[in-house]
Amino acid sequence: MCASLRRRVARGAWRIVDETYLDLDDREPDGTEVKSVLACDPGAIVCNSFSKFFGMTGWRLGWAILPDDSTVLEAVDDLATNYYLCAHTPTQHAALACFTPESLAECEARRQELLARRRIVIDGLQRIGLPVEVEPNGAFYAYFNISRTGLDAWTFCERALNEAHVALTPGRDFGAATADTHVRLSYAASREALSEGLERLGRFVESL
Repeated sequence: MCASLRRRVARGAWRIVDETYLDLDDREPDGTEVKSVLACDPGAIVCNSFSKFFGMTGWRLGWAILPDDSTVLEAVDDLATNYYLCAHTPTQHAALACFTPESLAECEARRQELLARRRIVIDGLQRIGLPVEVEPNGAFYAYFNISRTGLDAWTFCERALNEAHVALTPGRDFGAATADTHVRLSYAASREALSEGLERLGRFVESL
């Protein structure tokens, strides 16, 4: 039993884990997929979605894996009853089609494409002098430090949008830690758009 699991059990707590980005994570050194938290803590509550890996953003369809605990099952059932009746039929059929070999191969190809886009972004930000202290190992976001520009994150994003026409997200959207010194960039755009955006961002930073 891992230490974090022992603590959860000792405190009688529930662990709720959002694994929406799990299938977009980098593979382990041996090439295997990153394991779910259930491999360590089979009593965890796991939430997942068709939005990210399967590209069904906005369809509002996902699933949850619950422990075999009547208290948890009843609580989640009560919660679900107050949110919706059921997902509509076309969406359910589309979700089933996600698990065909052809669909899974396409999703894996998109994951590989995101890896190539990540390299463009990480290298581009390094050239500009905007460090990414923790290189992302999944999803499609880079969180970089703008403190050397002398601007706070909100002002940096506002001016980058108005002067360079590059849309970024200030750190305050992700919590108090580093809220004023860090900015998030999404690399879900095309390689061409990312390269152009980084060129504009570089010129903007030089102008400060």
